Amino acid sequence: METKSLKSNFIWNTIGSFTYLFCQWLLTFLVIRLSSDLKDVGNLSLAITITNIFYGVACFNMRPYLVSDNINEYKVEDYTTFRLITIVFSVIACFIYSLFFKYNTSQLVCIMLYMVYKVGEAVVDLLHAFEQRKSRMDIGGISLLIRGILSILFFIIGMKLFNSVNYSILLMIIVTFIFIIIYDYKKVQKFEILRINFKSKKVKELFFKFLPLAIGTFLSTMSASWPRQLLEKIYSSETLGIYATIATPAVIVQVCATYIYNPLLVSFSNYKKNIDYKGFKGMLIKSLIVILILSLVCYVGSLLFAEPVLRILYGTKISKYYKLFSLIIIYTSLTGISLFFHNILIILRKINILSFIYFTGFAICVLTSDFIIKKYGMNGVSYTLLLFTIFIVIEMFIVIYKYMRKMKKIERN
Repeated sequence: METKSLKSNFIWNTIGSFTYLFCQWLLTFLVIRLSSDLKDVGNLSLAITITNIFYGVACFNMRPYLVSDNINEYKVEDYTTFRLITIVFSVIACFIYSLFFKYNTSQLVCIMLYMVYKVGEAVVDLLHAFEQRKSRMDIGGISLLIRGILSILFFIIGMKLFNSVNYSILLMIIVTFIFIIIYDYKKVQKFEILRINFKSKKVKELFFKFLPLAIGTFLSTMSASWPRQLLEKIYSSETLGIYATIATPAVIVQVCATYIYNPLLVSFSNYKKNIDYKGFKGMLIKSLIVILILSLVCYVGSLLFAEPVLRILYGTKISKYYKLFSLIIIYTSLTGISLFFHNILIILRKINILSFIYFTGFAICVLTSDFIIKKYGMNGVSYTLLLFTIFIVIEMFIVIYKYMRKMKKIERN
């Protein structure tokens, strides 16, 4: 199959990812417009928050490793079988986790339905990783574009016909899996043979290789979710709904950061393989500069336009909390950098170190979040997340910097 250029991959990845992100944001916007009960907003926000944790478990953060596996360390069937196992485990773990926190029946059903929807994303993430390794991110971009639009359309249909968030999510699940089968799966089959092989010894090897990273990523996602869950417990679902609604548009910063570096992961892998210090350093600096410029533009925009934009989008009952937005922008900008460094460290195969970084960050989050949230309310969530993210970004940078110094010495020799 013909490969696409870096420019083509970048464009399609950006269009598809941005559309999908926009559609995900529209879910929280539409539920406010289509439902008169803020509990629906809170339930959906809670479901999104919790399932993000277990989506990470389902993916086991395997994609950067798979994409950068340019020596075929593992077979396609190893990656495919491993993903199936982690998906099943994530669904079971999500259910147990939800029972442990004693969410009511309405919340539990919403959480588990949305978890099934996230399973579809985990399946597609694997397929898109195979496509990216073959420089065919256009396929994934088109998939994200169409699935995002279909999800919104069927969510609206569900709300109009049943006036129920749960039925709306169910319709999203149905249309998502149908599209995956008729488009994504068939496209990948043109250049990869997808098989399940539970007898493969490599699957067990993958498990132990990724287990430290999976635990670390789980703790990282928990760190991002923990303050929000505390906000819901200390105050109410309505309070969480308000915070999540305001925070959702800000996610555009960290997701746009992924548009910048995701198409470059294969290039970073090749620089590392060839011990090309100058190429690696140059691409790293350029990526960071673009992310920082994007973050600065978004921050200035939040200071100038947060209140009127939120008022147009959500009305005065949400826009009166506009002062939350600028701090959230700072946090999400730093998150974009941390995700970039995260992928670089996986390419460098610094998995155990990365896991330790997330463990220390999680400890800080747990120890400080209760006090900060009780003192600062909704802003306390942002302060806690900001503290956590600054800490892990500094640690990640130190590790990358040390590795690059070693690359430079080897290149000279």
